[in-house]
Amino acid sequence: MRARSTHRVPLRSRRLRQGSVILFVLGVILLTAFLLTRLMDRAETELLAESKAANRATLRDQAYAGLEVTLAVLADVTAVDGGLHAPQQGWDKPLQYANYQPPPGFDVSVSFLDETGKLSLPRVNQTVLEHYLETIGAPVTDAERLTDTLLVWTKKGYLPGSSDADPRNYENSPLPYGPPERPMRTFEELRAVSVANKLFFDDDGHWNELGNRFRSGTSLYDFSDVNVNSANSSVLVGMGVDQTQADALAKETSGGADPAHPPTYFRSVAEAAGVLGTGASQTGLGADVQCLRVLVTVRQGARVFLLEAVVQPGGSSNQAPSTAAPEKTDPNVPPPTPVDPRALTRKSIDYPFRILELKETDGPAQ
Repeated sequence: MRARSTHRVPLRSRRLRQGSVILFVLGVILLTAFLLTRLMDRAETELLAESKAANRATLRDQAYAGLEVTLAVLADVTAVDGGLHAPQQGWDKPLQYANYQPPPGFDVSVSFLDETGKLSLPRVNQTVLEHYLETIGAPVTDAERLTDTLLVWTKKGYLPGSSDADPRNYENSPLPYGPPERPMRTFEELRAVSVANKLFFDDDGHWNELGNRFRSGTSLYDFSDVNVNSANSSVLVGMGVDQTQADALAKETSGGADPAHPPTYFRSVAEAAGVLGTGASQTGLGADVQCLRVLVTVRQGARVFLLEAVVQPGGSSNQAPSTAAPEKTDPNVPPPTPVDPRALTRKSIDYPFRILELKETDGPAQ
């Protein structure tokens, strides 16, 4: 009878095989951990994005709620007081005026900037613009040249009085272009305007002091009169008011540092005649807010949302009449039946303001 043969795996081979299995298991564990980490990172990013979007939507809702309350207060003051003249009427803190309380955790604040306290660039004439530029520090010759180029840029059919304002200067540039012959839409257009691109900007292309002064006293919006309640002395002097009278009026409306002399406001230019003197007869002066910038800031913890609205009292009825030529009509076709726009929906309201611009900004985390 044969002896049974026994085949044994060498000890070294068994150890190598066991080590390979362990390495394989460790590799699987490492890969799994890596994939789980990537999955968690991605999930965290998506959750943060969704949370940020949700927070922004909430902040945005609160901002528009604050704007609606503010406009309601302005409409109420206008109806009660017969007009909108200055924040000193009591609408400087509209949320407190309306006893409005934002939800817990939110802080809502409102501030104003009266565009009517500036010169309306679409309306300003050559004499006033020239005088204003001299008042804010532009040399006389530069003020004349700049006024000429600005009017060529913004007024259709304006004839330039100097070679600096010749439209052919733009046509002969490396990249030819032409003046738009319409009111400016942004102050950044001044970078393309001859003379202005040298007087208002430094060598690095940043706004210089003269450029900032110009922007602070001029408005891109169209309105008829400058509000004496919010105009600074440079604007008033540019319009022909004596420097001493302009300074006195600015002190009267700002109140100064004396708590015993709070700021006041005027309901008409006639009321301001005691301060303005002969300057009260200057055309283009008024005492009503015709174009108001409303800034609503909402904070929730470190998150900030800014809503900026430019509004014009009077709603749609305040729009300027169209200058387009009437269309030719067929005398054999009866005219269409007029439609009252307020009848288009049962929820329509006669809104007391015309919104000219809306701008939303996510503020920096604090």
